[in-house]
Amino acid sequence: MDLEYSKKLLRILIHNSSQILNAGFGVDRAESSFFDVIDLLREVPHLREDFLLMVKDTLKNRDPSGLDEGSVPRELVELAAHELRWQEFRALANERVKSIFGGDVALARSDIAHTIAEAYQESWEGRQFYRRYNEHE
Repeated sequence: MDLEYSKKLLRILIHNSSQILNAGFGVDRAESSFFDVIDLLREVPHLREDFLLMVKDTLKNRDPSGLDEGSVPRELVELAAHELRWQEFRALANERVKSIFGGDVALARSDIAHTIAEAYQESWEGRQFYRRYNEHE
């Protein structure tokens, strides 16, 4: 697959995920789009840097709900951290705690920086929202 085409496809899939959530539908409706992104990232390893840059830009926002144009939905970031287990997600979460919360982890308790770290665990609470996990358990 051509790298430029793959980059464009990645942005389209992320945008589709955001549109589903913006329309008021939940993770159950966006799940397929989320896993399309995950599958593409696995299929085209060269997209890793692009995706992480998009996540980094999203996490710079005070409220990184990820529903603005060009942002990555919070739920997709958490799912990607869970599925891919890239250490860069932890680094980005730590960077967010430092820049937004002055390094105080307690203040970030309900923030995406905290939930990214939780997503690395097999027992991640977010698994309950995805049919894919519930069908296999």
